[in-house]
Amino acid sequence: MSIISDVRAVYDSVRGSWVKSQAHVVSHVVLAGVIFWIGGASIPEVSVKLIDPGQLLGNQWYKLAKETGVIYFCLAFPVLVLAAYAVILQSAGQMLVSILMLLLPPSSRANRYRSLSPQILEPLALTLDSEDFNLQDIQNKSAEFMMKYQSRENEQWEKLEKSVSDLTKNSQIYLADFLVFVLVWIFLFAFLSEASWVKANDPAYWPVTTILLLLVWFAWFRVSRAISNMPALLLIFVSTMIRSDPDMESVLKVSNDKHDKIMLKLAELLKAEHTRTETGPSLLLFIRYKIGLEEEGVDSDAKKDLRGFPFPQLYWDGVSFSFNEERYKRYEGEWFAGYLAYLYYRLHKRITNLIKATWQFFKYIVTGVP
Repeated sequence: MSIISDVRAVYDSVRGSWVKSQAHVVSHVVLAGVIFWIGGASIPEVSVKLIDPGQLLGNQWYKLAKETGVIYFCLAFPVLVLAAYAVILQSAGQMLVSILMLLLPPSSRANRYRSLSPQILEPLALTLDSEDFNLQDIQNKSAEFMMKYQSRENEQWEKLEKSVSDLTKNSQIYLADFLVFVLVWIFLFAFLSEASWVKANDPAYWPVTTILLLLVWFAWFRVSRAISNMPALLLIFVSTMIRSDPDMESVLKVSNDKHDKIMLKLAELLKAEHTRTETGPSLLLFIRYKIGLEEEGVDSDAKKDLRGFPFPQLYWDGVSFSFNEERYKRYEGEWFAGYLAYLYYRLHKRITNLIKATWQFFKYIVTGVP
């Protein structure tokens, strides 16, 4: 039994080490692929002189190193070098990430509440005990509850902290590593241009530099998206904690009239925030307009007429047929035409939902944020 437990301990240790270093390993593999495969750089030639074992065993320095135990330190020396490299890489990367975030912080125009709804924010709004509030008041109240639940050492809170950390951890590691890589690459060609390997691979300089800069931008994009979505994720979790908190049960019991007022206020605040973030020039809206997904000067009511493409009239006829009991129960006249419109409506809904799910999955892969 002790052997099994020892094996499990070793496995857990190895697995934990892999989880911690996985992002670093992947970034180095990507770096090697960019330099030697895409960039076409030659692999550095390392000449290793063969040593005669008999001559080594007879060497006085070898005997002294063996007797004093220094030889065992030599065996561990590569591991120490690797550990030192990891510490230097991590420290330099964190410093560069901090500088980059100071110079290029996440956009203040981003809608931090885009994934929220009045139903999610209702528990927090009810704890304010006022009908005159704004989203910042809800954010401040959420911070108070975060401190409260954190002090309780709640198991759910610990899971939240871990999930939030996992959300940004790998993206930050990739950003840090690629920042270090691109600076080291530029340093090699700027200050060590006379080295033989650097001279031989001068044509690879710009392709590799360009790709590394693109990787830096992509990693920064993922980190900034995760940071901008963090407030919404915390609001969702705190709201869920309040709903399940027995001490808050009396606060959440309100009259239907107050409930409707709170929900209406939250809907207005979220709509105003959406309007704020949609104002001003936007490259994304320009692209959507050019490919026909956005109509210039078209309001939300007019956009409704665009649904059901390429046959919007047939689509809305199918919607009407599905909800109008007098139509779908009257099996005379134009019932069959209405049923065909209903089939088009159902098919269109399924295809639209599939496209939305695929798009959300693609967005999650690219941004790392649900």
